[in-house]
Parts: sequence; C-alpha cells; structure tokens
Amino acid sequence: MFKAPEDFIVEELPLYEPSRTGTHTYFAIRKRNLSTMEAINRIARELQVHTRDIGYAGLKDKNAITTQVLSVEGVTPEQVLRIKQPNIEVLWAERHAHKLRVGHLRGNRFELTLRDMPHDRLTQIKTSIDRLTTEGVPNRFGVQRFGNKNDSHRIGKALVKEDWETLKCYIFANDNLPQQKFDRKPIETLVNAIPHRLRRLYLSAYQAHLFNRILEKRTPHLGKLIDGDIAVKHSNGAPFLVENPTIEQPRADAFEISPSGPIFGYKMRMPSGDARELEISVLADDGVRLEKFRKVAGIRLPGTRRPLRMPIQLHDVSTVGNHAGIRLSFTLPAGGYATVVLEELLADLPTPK
Repeated sequence: MFKAPEDFIVEELPLYEPSRTGTHTYFAIRKRNLSTMEAINRIARELQVHTRDIGYAGLKDKNAITTQVLSVEGVTPEQVLRIKQPNIEVLWAERHAHKLRVGHLRGNRFELTLRDMPHDRLTQIKTSIDRLTTEGVPNRFGVQRFGNKNDSHRIGKALVKEDWETLKCYIFANDNLPQQKFDRKPIETLVNAIPHRLRRLYLSAYQAHLFNRILEKRTPHLGKLIDGDIAVKHSNGAPFLVENPTIEQPRADAFEISPSGPIFGYKMRMPSGDARELEISVLADDGVRLEKFRKVAGIRLPGTRRPLRMPIQLHDVSTVGNHAGIRLSFTLPAGGYATVVLEELLADLPTPK
C-alpha cells in the first residue's frame, strides 16, 4: 500500500528543547529507508564513538522518511553538523546537560498516503477515524516491534526462561554465528555474544508480546474497567488502583482515564482482583513467573503500565491523485503505532465483492 518512503512520513515531537549548555549534544536527523539502529551505527562509526553513547527517545520505522532527535556525549555540535552519510541529514545540533533517554518524547506526527485506496472510500475512512477518536485506538505494539523475522519476542522469551537450546537455534539462524564455537563453552559466552542493546530489544519485544496478548483478551471493550484494574490518567500518565469500577467508569467513558496492561518488570505495579488473575494467567500459559523479570541476561527490567487504548489527534483526511489515493495526517502519543491505526481503518472497510 505504501509505494515509496514519501508515503510514510514520521516527525518525532520532543518532550523538551535542549538547554544549549552541557557535555551532550542533541541533534535532529531526517533519515530515509533506514532503521533507527542502522542510522545510529553509521553515525557512531563516523563520530568514532560507541553506539551505546548515542541516546534516542524512540525507534522509528525503516521504510519511511522519519525525523527524530538523538544525543551524543563528548562531541561538539559543529562535529555533528559535519556528518555526511547516505540517506541521513542532520537538521540541527545543540548542547544539553544529559543523555536522551527512551520515552523522552511527547508523541509522533504521521502523514500516511494510501496510494491504492479508491476515492470513494473517503467517507468510510472518515467514519472509522471518528470512531477511533471517540473510542480510542487499541494501544497494541505493531509488528515492527518484533523484528524482520517476527521472532524477536521468541528470543526474549528464551532469555527469560533460560531456555538455552531454543536461544541457540534462534541466534544461529538470525546472526549466522558459528555453532561449534559455543558447543563446549558456558552459556554465558553465547549470551555475551549478543550485543547489550540487542538483548534489551529482544526482552522488550517479549514484554510487548505479553502486553498484546492481554489486550486481545480485553478486546473490544478496551475502555471498560474491571475489578482491580490499574487505570492510567491520560493527562499525566499517573496510574492508580480502581477500587470501584462503577464509580470510575464515567471518567473512562470521557476518555480521562483508561485501563492499563502490563509491561512486566520488578517495579511494575500489579493490579488486584480479576485484572490480576488475567495477567498472571497469561504468564502461566508461557510457564513464566513474574519474579523472572527482575534481571535477565544482565539487564534489569523495571517494567511499567501501558494504557490499553490511546487517543488520536486527527489533522487531515483527503484524497490525492486522480482516482485512487487517500492521505491521513494525525498525531499519536509516545509509544503509539501508526500501523495499528491503519489496521483498524482497513478492518472497518467492507470486503470487496
């Protein structure tokens, strides 16, 4: 449906502006047909720094034109502005006091062009967008969270369960590591052969997978509170225990709050009652205990709560081209996936006869 990178444009909305003082340099890049990690690897090589020294607020799509902010310590803005890499343009660079961390963004603005969509579908798409604006968009993680082979979460699960045989199968298949190198060595050798940032991505993919499963079990009533829920306030992200769903439901109906699902970790606030039973049952289905998320493969997993639905701010829906093509422009909060919005819109369209 997207025929060129220009059909999928993403602009990151920063949480704050750089202070213009400090040892870190914040800089915005516009990249084309590159994943965030590919861009970071190229930039790190040119600046002669380690990839872990480059901070980012969120991962952006590969097959797109995306704008996002990165940070690097010990490199001047002037050096950053001299970066010359194919498909990467540095837009600005300013000093700041600390490293940019994951989640430090307000949201993302998207512009999607559906080239093969007939113009006569415009009214139906507007109706679907109106529904999503009222009910909220399912806050599930998009397929890109799970890697090119859709197996990142399986590798993360193997790490959590210390299922070394499964881990070896996936790692050798993905990275072409020489299996004989590890046959007679401690498993730590294999785990340490996986870059720290990649280990973290595998584990976060498994956390995302578990969240998606719980969201599916609560679909289509993602705004309905149940006994023991941890609700989240959309204004500031603050979680709180729902002691009486009947009393709090009007706030959910007004989209002031939403039920949340787990990003499992040792600091995550657990629900009670029916909500707790549901979340524990999903872990039990995988044969995983909650305490396993304290520290995995050298990585601590604090965890958090994630709303089951998210608001969407629509900017424009219009036709492009002569007979087919519809353009959507909208903003989602941090962590929201435009591909999920698209999936919801397409699911609402009638099946062609």
